[in-house]
Amino acid sequence: MKNKPTLILFSIFIFISIFFAGIKILLSNTNQIYDETGIIFIDPTIINSVQISNEQNTSSLYKRNDSWRIGKQTVFEPKLSLFWKAIANIQKSELMSINPKNFERMGFDDSNKILVRFFIESTLQEEFLVGKWDQDTKTCFVKKINIDEIYGFTCPYENIFATDPNLWRNPIILNFPPQNIQSITFSYPDKEFEINLSDQGWILNENPDLILDSNKVGQYANQTQLLLADGFLTDEESKEVDFNQSDALFTFIPKPKTSSTITRIRLKQIDSNRVAIKNGNSPIIYYLNIGNAMELLVNEEKFLPSD
Repeated sequence: MKNKPTLILFSIFIFISIFFAGIKILLSNTNQIYDETGIIFIDPTIINSVQISNEQNTSSLYKRNDSWRIGKQTVFEPKLSLFWKAIANIQKSELMSINPKNFERMGFDDSNKILVRFFIESTLQEEFLVGKWDQDTKTCFVKKINIDEIYGFTCPYENIFATDPNLWRNPIILNFPPQNIQSITFSYPDKEFEINLSDQGWILNENPDLILDSNKVGQYANQTQLLLADGFLTDEESKEVDFNQSDALFTFIPKPKTSSTITRIRLKQIDSNRVAIKNGNSPIIYYLNIGNAMELLVNEEKFLPSD
């Protein structure tokens, strides 16, 4: 019993030591929340929505079940990764100008400046302005609202802070490696043909007597290895496209034991300049410029050997 006061004092000492150590750590971390720009440290793991806007457009990104989305579509992951890397680089910014006469030249006039806002649920976490991208130095310019200090930080590519929602969407229509193709069926309203890989090489309509030019088949397959959209239809435009009356249906059949699956893409011309294109049951409706679409819309003569 004589040791009880000593034990109590020792416990109090331990508690006080832990308390002040915690305070010291908290203060240390707090000093690092803001950098010279006055912009708070932005943690992408807790942010769940981002708005990027200018006078013409707004890109609204939001997180759902750990997946970032824009509208109904998933944000293009390489684009998102570049964005968060640029945000991290803000912590390494350098002061570029405090002279308001330079601000317009650096992109902070009304027609060029971009407002970037970060939210946790509905609570605004941080906001700042982004100016022009300097191609020569790969630099983005940033400033806090109502503070006449412009900082520069590394931005390796243009449009990292894109206000056009289409620039955040995945532009890949089709990714079918040529070495995985067993056959392609070309279906048009008035005819259909098929190219097949056989022991003799590429043949037409499974006829071993109709040998095709492997180089020509390879050139076509290289186009579809990574088929990129020229743009996306709006929701209103998408509702008007009837793919049941498509101008073409292409079916890609993979070789056995490959990572590819049966893939169907449908094309439908919607005006004199664009062809709508859809991959399988995906809700995304892309478009190709008419010139790029025509490179896909081929007949069997395209693959025949030259005389």
